[in-house]
Amino acid sequence: MDDDDLREQLLDAASRVFARQGYEGTKIADIVREAGLSTGAVYGRFRSKNDLLREAVIRHASFNVGALDDVERVADMLQRSASRFDAPLTLDEAVRLEAHVAARREPEVASAIDDANEQWRSSLEPLVRQAIADGTFAADVDSEAVLYFIRTVGLGLLVQRAAGSKAPDAAGWADLIGRILAAIGAPPTAPPTTVDTRLRRDF
Repeated sequence: MDDDDLREQLLDAASRVFARQGYEGTKIADIVREAGLSTGAVYGRFRSKNDLLREAVIRHASFNVGALDDVERVADMLQRSASRFDAPLTLDEAVRLEAHVAARREPEVASAIDDANEQWRSSLEPLVRQAIADGTFAADVDSEAVLYFIRTVGLGLLVQRAAGSKAPDAAGWADLIGRILAAIGAPPTAPPTTVDTRLRRDF
């Protein structure tokens, strides 16, 4: 096993422990035990627990950059993220939630979230341009505000799911999301006015 494999093993272990125990509850000893390695394996590749957790957060808390491969429109992404309100949290989602909680007191974690969000934003730029072109976003809608809204909806649903909050009626929720999408879209172009020559009379 080479250094890169060990690094990945440590990052995977750190993510699992972080998701289970939170930032304060995560110790280097727990990570190496989870990974089946020695403490020396950590300090040979990371400067500190903070350094290891920062990389784990960036890796897992980037709002599913990898899940964008089959998303063709921003509207699809919003509908997908808004529809997950009854499933158990995945590892990525649990790490994301714990990272946002820890960011309140840990500047390094907050910085890692910023970096993860920037990766996510950059990956969405082509979809944002397409959304403006196809009318999903009206030309005067602030695309940064829309992306912030998508993250806010996603994070809010993580909190609700983690707390076991009762989900709304699926049809009513889907209708609400559809209305929001309609509100930020470009208004339909009015058809050109035509004159029915059969009704014209020459005077």
